[in-house]
Amino acid sequence: MRKSSCLAVGLILFIGAIAAAAQSLPEVEVSGGYSYMNFHPKLPSLTSENLNGGGGALVYNVNSWFGFKVELMDYEFASGWSTTLHELGYVGSASANLFTYQFGPQIKWRSHKLQPFVESLYGGAHSKGFGSVLKARGDGSNILTGNGTSNAFAMDVGGGIDLPLSKTVQIRLAEVDYQVTRFGYKNYSANQNNFKYFGGINFTLGEK
Repeated sequence: MRKSSCLAVGLILFIGAIAAAAQSLPEVEVSGGYSYMNFHPKLPSLTSENLNGGGGALVYNVNSWFGFKVELMDYEFASGWSTTLHELGYVGSASANLFTYQFGPQIKWRSHKLQPFVESLYGGAHSKGFGSVLKARGDGSNILTGNGTSNAFAMDVGGGIDLPLSKTVQIRLAEVDYQVTRFGYKNYSANQNNFKYFGGINFTLGEK
């Protein structure tokens, strides 16, 4: 009888612990901050460009480890991009932005100290800067024709780590991703294999 009572109490405590953990799970997470991208245009004589920008993301947590993420990022082409193009004989200016919108699953390991996560996002990218290059001419690149804007497929695979400061505030120490964009026009297409870093604040809101 005594043994049965102990088992019953243990079972109740176990169920209570699970319930308490479930209640502490945030329903949504909202992050924002700075982002850097090393962009590889995959065009003749153009190697890479450092882009600075930022944005944010929203994650809806389905359970304690799986969530659905939506991310928006915006980057600026520096003046050096246009300078390099002119030195190579291109015409026009590519001083504009690169905007990405992506969504997909996120898996996160939760603890009180550090919370690492991985993600796989899919969506699109838009760049008036890359469109300017596509309509430019020079350097023998007769494939570079088109209008002033360009849209492309985008894919993001990587992960990061959050440091909880309180129940609702976390520091996004680092998020490092392999960012693919696929800009092209007519008979020309290429994968741009880019590096992306993001850091900032992550807010955990609501309870499930």
